[in-house]
This record gives sequence, structure tokens and C-alpha cells, in this order.
Amino acid sequence: MQMKNIRFDFTCSRQVPLYAHLCNQYLHYDALNINIGCDGQNGFGPYNYFIEALGEQTQLEQLADAIAADFLISAWLIDSSIKAIDTPLGGKTLLNYPQSDSNQALTPFCQHCYPLIGDNQSAKFGTLDLACPCCKGETLLTPAQKALTLSDIHAMVQDLLTQGLSTQNLPTQDLPTQVTLTLAAADNLQLSLTPFNESLGGRPQLLICNPNTLNAHFCLNDAQVLALSSIEKPLICARPTQEHDKLNAPLYEICFAYSRVTLVLAEVLRQKGIDWIYIQGQHQRPQLAWIDGAWAQICSVGVDSVAVKNLIAPEPLRETVIFHGYQAKWQASKRSRSRLQQGELSVAALPHKPTVEGFTVESDDFEGNDFDDNDTENHTIADAALFSALLNGKFTSHKPAKNAAVIYLSHSHASQIVTCDNKGDTELFFALPELPDNGYEIFHQLDNSPQNAVAQKFKHLFPGDYLALLSLKLHGRRDNLQSLWAIAAILMGLNPQEETQSQEWLSDALMAAAMRYHGANAPRIDYPLTKGEAHRSLNWCKTLGSLLSFRIAGNDDPSQLAFAMQDSLADYLANWLEHIDLNIGVHNIALAGNELVNETLCKRISLRLGKNFPLMINRSLDVDGNNLAVGALYVKQRRLNSHA
Repeated sequence: MQMKNIRFDFTCSRQVPLYAHLCNQYLHYDALNINIGCDGQNGFGPYNYFIEALGEQTQLEQLADAIAADFLISAWLIDSSIKAIDTPLGGKTLLNYPQSDSNQALTPFCQHCYPLIGDNQSAKFGTLDLACPCCKGETLLTPAQKALTLSDIHAMVQDLLTQGLSTQNLPTQDLPTQVTLTLAAADNLQLSLTPFNESLGGRPQLLICNPNTLNAHFCLNDAQVLALSSIEKPLICARPTQEHDKLNAPLYEICFAYSRVTLVLAEVLRQKGIDWIYIQGQHQRPQLAWIDGAWAQICSVGVDSVAVKNLIAPEPLRETVIFHGYQAKWQASKRSRSRLQQGELSVAALPHKPTVEGFTVESDDFEGNDFDDNDTENHTIADAALFSALLNGKFTSHKPAKNAAVIYLSHSHASQIVTCDNKGDTELFFALPELPDNGYEIFHQLDNSPQNAVAQKFKHLFPGDYLALLSLKLHGRRDNLQSLWAIAAILMGLNPQEETQSQEWLSDALMAAAMRYHGANAPRIDYPLTKGEAHRSLNWCKTLGSLLSFRIAGNDDPSQLAFAMQDSLADYLANWLEHIDLNIGVHNIALAGNELVNETLCKRISLRLGKNFPLMINRSLDVDGNNLAVGALYVKQRRLNSHA
């Protein structure tokens, strides 16, 4: 019988500890001679975990079946393959991963224990402390969780349903105090059949109890469904089906059961006919966004999946920085052979402590006391986002960062475009303007601009939307797309209620409307630049006037107008970057910021910019979290606002 060398590859955008653990386990596969390895380990990705085996066809087919069953889908998996090879490249050395020395569990449950604990037909259903030799998920349980029995969970669910369902048909004004179930044994997670009264400002979050009915409630693509089912059990931003009778918010963040407690709880709720339930609390779910063809994590504050990241990186300008709730450190490697001194870079979230604007910056030469995030000329955060993204490219190995630009879109910090020339010097090219904080002033400025004619027609033709605009109040930062989308949502008629909704709700309404549009053509909305003393900004009056002109002319499809705003912005961004390319030469464009959760805008940016420029997203880091601390190690200015 002919012997074959076969290689199984799992290419991931960031480290997947379970895959490293499984590779190590397969070294003990007795039937075949196995080699393992990981290309790119400790770098910034991609990481390619592989298993090599020499054997006969039947043996290899059995191995393939076993690997397919064991290697659960990861949100970070970007490619997998099986191929014949001539010579094995792997070895017998165990792969390192963050939990390899601690015997800590890699996941709360796996393909072996999930059917036993989570299937109501199993004799072990609800046995939270069931020992699993594969994932060791029982070691993640607290004493309080271990003490929970199936009867306890049944009783809690019954209390929630008995009290909650009795209030569901009452008018809103007659509702008693909201009926919630608080799981003290699971990070004080709160569950409710109805939306939480006191929103924390974010999107409503749902635990999906019945995955089989998911498509009846939400419009999801294959990548989103796979991510929800993945090892990481992330939160995914999802749009409910149109005219849903209960899901009234424009967008939701949804997740599957992510712990043994929520696994059993969700199954008990499913048996009671509950497809989903509202959740609130410190559930530690990573929030992901689909950016340029793969998933990226928005922010890892409060997410305890990996407390510390250790990566190989070139020598920075400072060795330690505490920035935006994270501490980043760099230590030289004695074995570095690169022209750029290589070393180990680590970044970790700090325990939460109150700070001015949520910031502390500490370093021997990084003088954070002068930091002013409201200084319109300060581009330190965008600089940090740029340098951290470039660590995923040539910057990692042999060339310092240069000839690049970053599009940083965030509702937490100033949204900016920063360029980096062939000397590595950065310059602020564009910053979104700070919009007025109320609708009255917004209309006043429109009415006193060259857009006054369309503003008056809007007031006359759409008096309800005009009144909704007047009562709009914007809070927090207003130099971002979220604020612009909120205003635009009212102007295109997306505030159907008598009461003006919050800026978060309105911004989501515009994004959800854009996601509904599947046409080939859309109007072109103007995004004209204004030239200030130092950098360019946006003539927002003309942008909104352009939008109004289409609605006044009879375009009554808000989904087309919402899509047009995203597509036109992406087109303008492409034009601006082509202009920058002519001046300084742009080899890479970095994307960062929490506004990238906007699915439509990301798709249009990939389409408009990706055809001419390589887009850089460092998926080993957040796009608006620990990446800023890592990038701050490389930011040139000694004083944070020395350039102001």
C-alpha cells in the first residue's frame, strides 16, 4: 500500500490556544507518525497551525475525520486546507500558548462535553461540574457555579417566566419594575424578557437560546453564523428581520451560550419556547467586526480571554507606556538577528480606575499630563493606531514605518486621517468637525448657509422630521460619524416615533437602513473638504444639504439614501487617499477605530480603496483598544501635544 505525506493547515489571524493544544495532543496519536508546528508563532500573524502525517490512505482518512471533529471553528480561522507534501517541516516540540503552563481550561465546553451538559436528552444534562479530559472546562467554574443544580436553574427560569410573561401584554405606562434574573454565580449577568429600562448607551444585547430559529429573527450571512458558533462565542452586531413584531431596535449585539451556566440556562429557556433573551452585565464577550474580509476585535477592555498578549516586535521609542487603560511593554531579545532590534512586546488591560476622559498615560518620556483629546490639532491617537497596524506588515521585520496613512474612525476619540511620509514623520490630513450639540443649532447653521433653500423646503415638506431635529440632543464627543449619521437619520425620516431617539439609536437606524439596500445604484452625497489653518475638515452643512436635496426631489427610499451616505464617503476617502499618494506615496492604508463596526461602510471602503491600496488591519490587536497602547510605544512626539 502506498504511503503518503499529508499536511493539515489551519491559518488564523491571531493566536488560537485551543488549536495549539490540539496540535500537541495529536503528537500522541498512536496510529501514525505525526509532526506539528506553527508558522508565525509569537508574531503579529497570520498564524498557521499544522499537523503532518505519513500513512496509508485509510489511516489518513480516519485522521482527517478525527481532526475535523476536534478542530472546532474559530472566529480567527481565515483558511484551512489539506495537501500532499514531499517532506515534513514540523517536529515533535510542543507548541507554547498562554495557558500551556497553568493547566487552565481553554474553553468552558467542547465537542466532547457539550452534548452531555447541554442536551436535555442527556442523562448528564445540567451537570455543570462534569469533568472533561479534553477541554477541562470544569476548572473555570467558581464554587458558586459548581453548587448550581439543574433544579436551581429550572426554578430561576420559572420565576423569570412567571413574572415576566405576566407583564408582557401590559401598556408601557402600567409596567411594574422590570422583571430580571440576576445570575450571581455568573458575573452578575442580568437576563430579561423585555429590553432593559436603563440602557448603558450601547446596543441591546441578546443571548440566543434557540440557534435553529436564528434566521427567523435576524438577517445574517454565513460568516456571522459561523462566528456565533465559534470557540470564542463573540458578540456580533446583527439586524433584525424587517417589521419584526418584538425586536424594535435597529441593531442588536447577539451571542450564543458561552459558559456552562448559560449553556444549560439557554437550553431550559428554549424548552419553554424562548428563542432569545436580553442580557446585561460583565459577560466578557469579545465584540467583533467584519473588516476587509475577516473578523477583528473592537476593544478588549473587560474581556478576560487572554489577559496578556506576548508578541515579537521591533524596538520602539519607549519601552513602557500606560495608555487608555492598557499597559504596553517591550523588552529586547538577545537572539535578534534583524537590522531592527527585535524584542518581546506585551500588552494587558489594567484594572479599571476612574481617570479624566478614561485616560492615564505614564512613561519616562511620554508626558501624558499634557494630553488633550479635544485639541483639534492633536493626532497622537491616530498615530498610535497607524503604527500598531503597521506592525502587521514590513514594520515588523525590516523596514521602519513610512509611506502610509491611517483612516481612524471612532466615536471615542477624534476621527482623523493621518499620513506618514518617507521619513516616518506623521501629519494630520483630515479631522471630522465637532458638530453642534442640539438640533436647533444644527438647523440654524443649515439655514444660514448656502443650503438654506433646501433647509426651508425640508421644514415645509416634512414638519414632523423638522420637529424631531429641533429636539435632538447630542452628548459626548461629536466629531465622529455617529453624530453625523444621527442627524442624517432624522433628515431622511428614520425617526418614526414622536419622541426623538438617542444618537446611538439614530446612528444604528441609518446603518441598518443601509444594510437593507441591495440595489446597484445610489445617489452621490457630497463630502466637500474645508481647508483650515493646519488640516482639512468636512463642510457638514453641504453634506446634509446634499442629502436633503435628494429627499426633497422625491427620493423616499431611506435605505437607498443611507447606503448612498456610506458609499459616497468611501468614494471620497478613496479620492483623498489618491491625492495623498500623489504627494507622498502611499504603500499601505491602515484601518482602525470602533466605527468600523459599520458593516456597509467597511464593505464600501474595501471595494473603493482596496482595489488601489493594501489595507492593513492588525487582527492580533484590537482596532480601538490595546492597539493604541502598543502604537503609543512608537509615536515620535516626546510630549503628547508638543505639535499643538
